[in-house]
Amino acid sequence: MASKKKEPTRNALAISINLLPPEYRKKQKDFSWFTDRRVIWPSVALIVVLVGMAYVYVFTTDVIASLQSEVERVKSEVNRERPLLTKISDLEKKQGIINTKINALKSIQVSKKRWVVLFENISSVLPPNMWVTSIGQMGEFDLEMKGMTYDFSEVAEYMVKLEKQPSIQNVSLVTISTTKVDGEEAYNFTIKVVLNRDLGGEG
Repeated sequence: MASKKKEPTRNALAISINLLPPEYRKKQKDFSWFTDRRVIWPSVALIVVLVGMAYVYVFTTDVIASLQSEVERVKSEVNRERPLLTKISDLEKKQGIINTKINALKSIQVSKKRWVVLFENISSVLPPNMWVTSIGQMGEFDLEMKGMTYDFSEVAEYMVKLEKQPSIQNVSLVTISTTKVDGEEAYNFTIKVVLNRDLGGEG
């Protein structure tokens, strides 16, 4: 039986040679740059950035729209409640005026008890040759008394006695001058009287 010899296997290597002149040759397009990492990764990064920017824009737009809607709602509520707010403001102004008047009345108010005690003290120590012509209230606890006397020394005597009275805290001479009454020499005087704050708080 005859043996068959195996023919050696030849490597199939096909070499294509284009023998056409250059002007007739077809140029093949090279798309290998699509798979180049230097192109792929920057492209992916650019796409991610663009998508992120689009998301931020949409989110920001939604937030702005929501805030504008909230502002419009608050404005609507304010406009709806404005008449009530105006009424409250008017009432507060009226209350302020009333409180001012009350405080003013309190500042000039002197109780009945204080006045009664005060006039008793003023009249009880009045010297025989002296008379009081006017009493004016200069402040809540300040009085100005004007009077006349024929005896100069009675002015000092009267001031000393007044300071010892329970309704009076302090007495000071403001002015004194001479005058004529029915041809006789007399003295006009003005004294300042500071009242005792603790007297007549009730009554």
